[in-house]
Amino acid sequence: MNLSFRSKLLGLVATAGFALAALVLASAIIARRVEGHLDDIRKHYLPKVGLRPQLQGQFERIQRGFQDAVAASDTEKLGGIVELKKEFLQQLAASSDAVEPGLAASLERAIEDFHAQALVVSKQLIAGETGESVVAKMSEMQARQTRVAELLDKATVFDKTDLTKAFSATAEAQRFGTQLRLALGIASLVLVFLLSLWISRDMLRGMASLTAGFSRFGKGDFRGAIPVVSRDELGDLARQANQMAQSLQRLESERSRIDWLKTAQSALSEQLRGELAPRQVAERAVSMLCRYLECPVGALYSLDADGALGLLGKYALSPDDGVQSFRLGEGLVGQAALQSEIMVVDAPEGQLRVTSALAAGSPRSIALVPLLRIGKVTGVLELASLQPWNAAATELLASVRETLAIALEGARSRAELRALLAKTQRQAEELTRAGAYKSQFLANMSHELRTPLNAILGFTQLLHEGEVGPLTDQQRDFLGNVLTSSRHLLRLINDVLDLAKVESGKLDFRPESIDLAQVTGEVGAILRTTASEKQVRVEMAIDPAIGRVVLDPARLKQVLYNYLSNALKFTPAGSVVTVRAVPEGADFFRIEVHDTGDGIQPEELPRLFVEFQQLDAGAAKKHAGTGLGLALTKRIVEAQGGTVGVRSTPGAGSVFHAVLPRRMKGEPLPAMPGPIVTLNPGAPTILVVEDNASDQASIVGALTRAGYSVQTAATGAQALARLRESDFDAITLDLLLPDMSGVDLLDQVRTESRNADVPVIVLTVVAEKGAVAGFRVSDVLAKPLDAHALLNALRRAGVSPQRHGAVLVVDDDEGCLKLMEATLARSGYETICRQDVEAALQAAAESSLIAVVLDLIMPRLDGFEFLERFRMTEAGRSTPVIVWTVKDLTKHDQARLRQTAQAVVMKGNNGAAALLRELDAFLPRRQVSE
Repeated sequence: MNLSFRSKLLGLVATAGFALAALVLASAIIARRVEGHLDDIRKHYLPKVGLRPQLQGQFERIQRGFQDAVAASDTEKLGGIVELKKEFLQQLAASSDAVEPGLAASLERAIEDFHAQALVVSKQLIAGETGESVVAKMSEMQARQTRVAELLDKATVFDKTDLTKAFSATAEAQRFGTQLRLALGIASLVLVFLLSLWISRDMLRGMASLTAGFSRFGKGDFRGAIPVVSRDELGDLARQANQMAQSLQRLESERSRIDWLKTAQSALSEQLRGELAPRQVAERAVSMLCRYLECPVGALYSLDADGALGLLGKYALSPDDGVQSFRLGEGLVGQAALQSEIMVVDAPEGQLRVTSALAAGSPRSIALVPLLRIGKVTGVLELASLQPWNAAATELLASVRETLAIALEGARSRAELRALLAKTQRQAEELTRAGAYKSQFLANMSHELRTPLNAILGFTQLLHEGEVGPLTDQQRDFLGNVLTSSRHLLRLINDVLDLAKVESGKLDFRPESIDLAQVTGEVGAILRTTASEKQVRVEMAIDPAIGRVVLDPARLKQVLYNYLSNALKFTPAGSVVTVRAVPEGADFFRIEVHDTGDGIQPEELPRLFVEFQQLDAGAAKKHAGTGLGLALTKRIVEAQGGTVGVRSTPGAGSVFHAVLPRRMKGEPLPAMPGPIVTLNPGAPTILVVEDNASDQASIVGALTRAGYSVQTAATGAQALARLRESDFDAITLDLLLPDMSGVDLLDQVRTESRNADVPVIVLTVVAEKGAVAGFRVSDVLAKPLDAHALLNALRRAGVSPQRHGAVLVVDDDEGCLKLMEATLARSGYETICRQDVEAALQAAAESSLIAVVLDLIMPRLDGFEFLERFRMTEAGRSTPVIVWTVKDLTKHDQARLRQTAQAVVMKGNNGAAALLRELDAFLPRRQVSE
């Protein structure tokens, strides 16, 4: 019989349930029999035990009730006896189960008869009647009383023998029930035990088989199946386990196959890694696949631009065995290139011999694999095998052929890219050389244009000031026009060169902390004459909330100058031009120049800020200009991270604006030490400009101990603010400040009227007097600070030695030499003029010099070469050098100059006057001899 394990368990449970039900049922039947016996005892025997005294007591109360009524001669009490009778009858009725119905009826009638007769007799006695009739009725009443007593005894008495039999029957029923339950329980246990043995035998045998089978499966042994020893669930589990083993065996085979494929793919990818040439890719790929597939020979053909399949890589082929190229459709290789499927053919006998030092043989099969890339054949891989070809090898080649095609295409692309890169590099080098040529051309143009302009401006200035003789008013006007035109031409040249530098990314910015109101005022002062001539009032409205900004002051002035000069140009006489500056967020501010001219038509606005475009261009234009000013302004502002724009109302005027950052993008300033103030009443006050906290503390300590009052500044901006607020007796200065160079700070100090003549002691890492000797510096000290040397320098600070000698002027332009000679002679200086470096160095060696004025651009050897050689001489180490040049100085140029020159003065507008100011800064002015 085929029973499942579940059926067996259900049978076992059903058997146990049946046995339990039988026990329960037998117990219930027996309990009912026992309960019946007990109920019979309770109904028939137990009530009689307490009923007899109760009924007798009730009957005696009835009797006493009649007696008491007669004795009291009270007929009303006779009514209470009726209630006693009812109670007797109710109690008798309640005990109907204990009293036989017949006896109960007889007793009830006897009580009624007795009560009726006793009631009559009691009434007669209460009425006082006597006689025979009363006695007869009393006798009858007593007879009825006796009858009630007899019936009461008969109704309430019970037979002890019957009671004993009833208890015996009950005990017998209980004994029978116990025996029956015991028998049923034992039978149930035996049956359940037998069923359990039957079920567990099959289960344990099946579990043993499953355990042994799963143990083998766990070790990877799927060869033997688990025997099916039963037809229950364990048998089903064994069959399913066998099916699982078969599936696992198939999966293991599939996994091994996939691992074999992935290993090959990974090995091929590893071989193709790196910057390989196409031939290297082909050689590595063929070699790896031949080794992996145990193919003795192989070749790879690549499709070239001419449609031919050329041999690109091979493995174990002798030079005579392989065909170098195939046309499409030619041979098996050419035919394979015309289809996308892998072709496997049997190798013809004797056509190809595979040889080694020990053996030789012929391949049995040849596989031809078209290499596909986006559905296009780019080459063919050919492999020969000594064994019959198998499907796994075909699957492997199908999985890697696109990878190989991509690698070949990438290698070809890299080769083409290298060639293109080499070509591009050559072109870049040519462009670099062209850029260098352009930069050199611009430098030469700057030199060639500015040099004659410099002579024109210089000599015209001398003539205009009457230095070569008196002038008539007309001559003075003519010379003034020449000066104005020359300066205009110089500005135009500067704008063109600046625009070229912006386009080439060579425009340098030198940001520093500046006062926006001060810079705006300086630009307004420059254009004050133009505004006065045009009768235009210029109003400034600078919001104090902007505070100080960190920008290139020269470039900011250039932007303001272009905007303001443009506004003055187009504003009619009697009108107002307003310059406003307001905050623009937390990091920017906006400058607006508002004119009240004719305004600009909306369609004309896009032409603004475009190079060489003017709104009134043409022969009939009303205003001068080249159209470079606004374009250059836009480039300068955007190079600093800002924006420009314009809004205009025709007939009402225009508003040009520039939004600039409050701080140019760059490295943030480091944390500066806080200001220190030490007061010593009556003592000289020293301003210490030093950003390094330890050095600052050292200097302050030394000065304080020496009895000086000291104030400190950590930046150039803080120093300028202190100098504008207070008077100082001396300044100590570090050249390397975070917001500006010490050289720039000294320049601004000397232009400040309040502390312009205060002695300055420079503290620098390199104790080279040439670094800042162009300014009135009392001494140069090296770090770390020597307190004794500092105090001695301060004591010497108020004395300047008289110097004797000539000023050497080095310039290749003869006109510039004549101009400089005339200018210096006016101021009482003796001059030596030379046109080349070698002659200048010889003159420096032969003469006593007090200063050198130097041009940087000269033929053969330039000004830098002169400086390097001049500083190596004994006299050159301490002689101030002033660079007077038209060269646009780069940051590198300025770094070199700061190590050698004393000041830098640009040629051009007011260049001679600036030169005199620099000479006056460290040389005593000599009087012109009469």
